Amino acid sequence: MISMNVTNSRCMNRVWKIFLYLGMAACAGQLAAGQPYDRIERRNFWNSGSNINGLRTDSVTVSFAQLQGSCASGGFRDSYMASEEWRAEAVAKTIVHLKKFSMKGAFSFENFSGKDMCGSMSGRPGYYPVDVLEFTPGDKSRQTYHFDGGITSDLGTSWRVGGRISLTSENYTKRKDLRHTDYLLDLAVAPGIMFHSGDISVGANYIFRKSSETITAEVLGISSGSYYAFLDKGLMYGIYDIWDSQGTHLKETGVSGFPAKEISHGAAVQIQWKQLYAEAEYVRSEGDMGEKQSIWFRFPSDAVTLRAGYAAGKGDIMHYIRIEAVWKDRKNFESIMESETVDGVTVTTVYGQNRILRQESAEIVPEYEIIAPGWEFRTGASLDFLQEQSSQVYPYVFYRKTFAAEGFVSGMARVGKFDIRGRLSFRQGSFAESDDCADTEISLPEKPFRMKDLNDMHMEYLTAPRMEAGLSLRFNFLNGLYAEIYGTYVRGFGIEFLPGTDRWGTGVILGYDF
Repeated sequence: MISMNVTNSRCMNRVWKIFLYLGMAACAGQLAAGQPYDRIERRNFWNSGSNINGLRTDSVTVSFAQLQGSCASGGFRDSYMASEEWRAEAVAKTIVHLKKFSMKGAFSFENFSGKDMCGSMSGRPGYYPVDVLEFTPGDKSRQTYHFDGGITSDLGTSWRVGGRISLTSENYTKRKDLRHTDYLLDLAVAPGIMFHSGDISVGANYIFRKSSETITAEVLGISSGSYYAFLDKGLMYGIYDIWDSQGTHLKETGVSGFPAKEISHGAAVQIQWKQLYAEAEYVRSEGDMGEKQSIWFRFPSDAVTLRAGYAAGKGDIMHYIRIEAVWKDRKNFESIMESETVDGVTVTTVYGQNRILRQESAEIVPEYEIIAPGWEFRTGASLDFLQEQSSQVYPYVFYRKTFAAEGFVSGMARVGKFDIRGRLSFRQGSFAESDDCADTEISLPEKPFRMKDLNDMHMEYLTAPRMEAGLSLRFNFLNGLYAEIYGTYVRGFGIEFLPGTDRWGTGVILGYDF
């Protein structure tokens, strides 16, 4: 049974008219990437890591720029997603090789608009171990700026040095009570070095990253009702209260909004012998929420990433095998503190901290690809494992194990001046929850509050069986100019808690390869 309101119906009618006129089905995934640039970037395994010096193991200069507009609608969505969304984006990317050095750069701007949105106030729901949710549906808008650049230069005949920088800035705003704004800034820097001799290349690089995000909320004018917020401390257990209470931390003396930041340091090493490539990366992160004396949460984490690739083939036909494995262990500690305001001065005393959450995850992503002059084919899978333990209130402990698997096939065929690209995937998962209570002689306190309805929606969105399928069509004009139309369709099965079983999308692109 598909649940749909009037707004969704209008968008669906527009989508269906486009699909009927073009005779296309829809597809999920990155159908819109510039093909010449995309091929050149993917064929060099070093580009999947953070060491920019591997850019010079290739020698092809390529660039593209494009404008894109898209919309999506439907009921197969998580609680924080829009019933109807519109996006406009401008992207430019380049790889340039000169005699002694090479450069890589990218810039993009995206404007997003979504209707009937509530849930997470964060610009990246699920990124931090604590999230703030609100419950008054309204329109949201988001502007995202992204810059990525790097340069590598030869030192003599065997050494290369270089560095890479990436910067993302975003603001996310809701224009209906409870009104809120989220400011996000993410900076990453990775200087590195490489030694190469004959068929062997060895590299190493340092990784620094600083990510910050601040949520501010307010109610404008006179309201006859009260607005509530939910502070999710893990597994959808937390505090449900009026938005400006001490429990939600959105409006607290001495703190500006709900600030969060994370600082990461790490290193990676790479080795390539002929067409075989391997990389290992380790990153240690320290994050916290709050500011000055009032640090409510601290969340350290460790992450290890392994990548490997192999290329084979002769002439114009090449085969690629890639695999990536990521393991991450993150904990969240809540401070035990007391704040007292005397004569306008707030003094906070910290008595200690409790570990209220632990998350351990693993992801394995294998992929095979074959590329030929007029066509290409890719297939792969993703296996995701997540174990979580929440212990906000002693002596209660809650556990959850989640598993999800996805497989996909995609391909492109060139027919005259047309490129036809399609993708088909299927995803299914499962989860199991349990709880425990430690032996204690004290009287049992009340269990922590759980936002059960939103938890049911979120877990169903993550694990429900679904099919994603579709098509894109690109027409290549002269001198690298192209125009493209594409669509997306997702069908969920056995849906019980989500607003519907389907989600549609469509988009148009105008671009230039050079």
